Amino acid sequence: MNVQPQVNYIKAIAEIAASMPPARTVQLYEFALFLKSHPLLSEETFEEIAADEAIWEAQFAATDGAKLDALIASVEAEINAGETLPMFDERGEFIEPNEFKDN
Repeated sequence: MNVQPQVNYIKAIAEIAASMPPARTVQLYEFALFLKSHPLLSEETFEEIAADEAIWEAQFAATDGAKLDALIASVEAEINAGETLPMFDERGEFIEPNEFKDN
């Protein structure tokens, strides 16, 4: 992305938000919060990345294997019973949730 110094991005985002329906404005706000809490890898230091990896590894190590096995079994049972819907169409493209309404 080419950041242009003459553009006031805060003002531009506010103008975009003001022109959107309220539900979309909420989505824009939630996306902004997401971006704020998930820095780009180029913005993180090695120490921050290592600390994040340590947290993830600790969480995975604390996973109850029996609960995970039960979850896997229940998902496989739903798939085998035909109780699930595809995520991708025949071209490999993601199927939007609203496309399921007619099926």
